[in-house]
Amino acid sequence: MAITMVITSLLLLLILIPMLDHYVKNEAKWSVKERKSTLAFHLAEAGLDRAYWKLKENASNWTTVAGGDVIAGYNDDVAYEDIPGGKYKVKMEQGETNLQIVITATGKDISENEYRAIKAIYTKEGVTAALQAGSVGAGGNANIHWGPMMSVSGMVLKGGSNELYPRKYARGSITKGAGGGAGNYGNRDADPNQANKGPHTTGDHIEWWSYNEPPGVPDVLTPDTSYYMELAKTQTCTPAGTIGCYYEGNRTGGSAINGLVDTTCTVGADPKVRFFTGNAEFKSNKYFCGVLIVLGNLSFGAGGKSPEGDITADPPPTAWKEYQCNVPTHNGETESGDMSTWAYEADGAHPGTCSGPHGDTDAVDEYPGDAGYHAVSPYNFKTGRVATGHTGFTTGTGTELSYKGYIYAGGTFDNSGGGRIFGSVQVAGAGGMSGGGDIFYDSGLNIKFLSNNITRSSWYEVIAEPF
Repeated sequence: MAITMVITSLLLLLILIPMLDHYVKNEAKWSVKERKSTLAFHLAEAGLDRAYWKLKENASNWTTVAGGDVIAGYNDDVAYEDIPGGKYKVKMEQGETNLQIVITATGKDISENEYRAIKAIYTKEGVTAALQAGSVGAGGNANIHWGPMMSVSGMVLKGGSNELYPRKYARGSITKGAGGGAGNYGNRDADPNQANKGPHTTGDHIEWWSYNEPPGVPDVLTPDTSYYMELAKTQTCTPAGTIGCYYEGNRTGGSAINGLVDTTCTVGADPKVRFFTGNAEFKSNKYFCGVLIVLGNLSFGAGGKSPEGDITADPPPTAWKEYQCNVPTHNGETESGDMSTWAYEADGAHPGTCSGPHGDTDAVDEYPGDAGYHAVSPYNFKTGRVATGHTGFTTGTGTELSYKGYIYAGGTFDNSGGGRIFGSVQVAGAGGMSGGGDIFYDSGLNIKFLSNNITRSSWYEVIAEPF
């Protein structure tokens, strides 16, 4: 019996010892492989860090990449070896907007057998809305197109401005105006309790985010006033400023600027800048462009000027996102019951007949510049989309621009005369659209702010390309 147990034990040892030896050898190999794989990942992270600091080095590096150009050494063209144990490459590419850059970094361990790659999206603070203000009040037939509207407090919509586009973001409530002519749509949200977005809370049919519901509302950025003030002083304007295009005091009432026409948008490589230290009022039909900074209150009266304002522009590629619940060709249409129960259907393929509000479809010219489902093409503000001559509205004709570019008001802003703006308006105080004017968002604006923080908004691992 004892001999049998000894023989059995020996047989087990003869079986187990090779297995253990094989496991130990493989474990050593696996450990080495894991170390090399981890090293390759850390090398990829080092590549992201190098690219980030290159973007922080100066403003022109961001502008170069965001504009579709490349920077030597950051286009997968150099293998960096400053970290012991391996190499890495970096590729920087433009993102969806001029405020996004995509960086892909690939790391390789020293044995040249293990690769890891990371893709990250970096975002720079900048102009992200057609209208952003301390508070927003819109009435008449005022509308915002091609970009969202944002309020650091509440938002009030009335009349033709109370539509199911564009997207609306507020840190407070979003409500309809009081009295008659408030529009066909009710309060979006006047209760800070959840849910603070709608009309649907999931999917594509979300038109508003209230009470700072994520993604929230950023602060109104302050432009680099010293930089733009000095530019303005070196440029020439009509009427002449105190120094060049720099105006001290108020230009309102009898000293308001009337019928301004200036088609010069740049001076060399710089934007044409008009800088006002007080309040400014622009009356009569007008067209001018560039950068307009008013440290006090700003008012636009009357409309645009033709032919100077008969401008053709490319809508932002993502303009369709503003028309997920309704399009201008279905202005004011409703269904029965609460807005949260409406279908907003007909996304994608457009039916032969339809009624009620619905989002962007494969039909063209449902909104200005609409070239089909999630597609846009050049649009002339006076004559409509270049390919068809359609304005993107159910009725009416196009309207020439009164201003093209970036506007900042340190006090309040009101577009009371029905003027059309292509660019972005940022207001520290109340932003009003009381007279039926409208704003078309330009996602290509490149403005120098006091703060231009660059942050990593997302990252994920991707399949590495060996090198």
